[in-house]
Amino acid sequence: MAITTIGTNSITDANITSAKVADDAITAAKLSDTFGMVLLNTTTVSSAVANVSFSSSLITDTYMDYRVVLRFVAGATNGQALFVFPSDDNGSTYDILIEQAMQYHDTKTSAAGIAGTNGNSDAKIQIGAGTENTANKGLSADLMFIGLRQTTGFKAMYYNAHNAHDNDGGHNTGNDYWWNGGSKIIGTSNSNRESINHLKFQFASGNVAQGTFSLYGIKSA
Repeated sequence: MAITTIGTNSITDANITSAKVADDAITAAKLSDTFGMVLLNTTTVSSAVANVSFSSSLITDTYMDYRVVLRFVAGATNGQALFVFPSDDNGSTYDILIEQAMQYHDTKTSAAGIAGTNGNSDAKIQIGAGTENTANKGLSADLMFIGLRQTTGFKAMYYNAHNAHDNDGGHNTGNDYWWNGGSKIIGTSNSNRESINHLKFQFASGNVAQGTFSLYGIKSA
């Protein structure tokens, strides 16, 4: 007969020893089996850098899908859009063709609409636009990359983001935008064979001045 309940008297401090719950026994693979998502890297920018990248040492065949969470990312130059550049050769080149679209909603007014993108033959994905870079501003976002490591079919990416726009003036003044968008990552010269192993985050102009970038691996079924 299967045991469906465990009484509290069966779980005591003496039974749960440090040897039974050891650091070397709790591996990323086991956590992924249990929870489905593992934090692979967090990069925090406290002084200006040209870009933030996740390389082939992090984006591997261990995971097929990846998630990136951005917190209060801002550029050294005000009013710039943030871009993601995928690469299949660990950042030596950025020539992956991408189809993309995004839309916006102004959280201070009823304004909403479809925003222009960079064209369907560009090699970068746009995340929002015109981010304000003064104190306590910036952009936060949740990005999902599906099938980055597969070599058949296209890769997909979608995101939700909120940024203080470059004409934000505080609560109920100026503009703040919620952005959402999707991209079809096609491949070099319309080829689907490449598996992506590198992601670079960079503003349209100027350095990355602040922000936290976290990369997670998602367990596939």
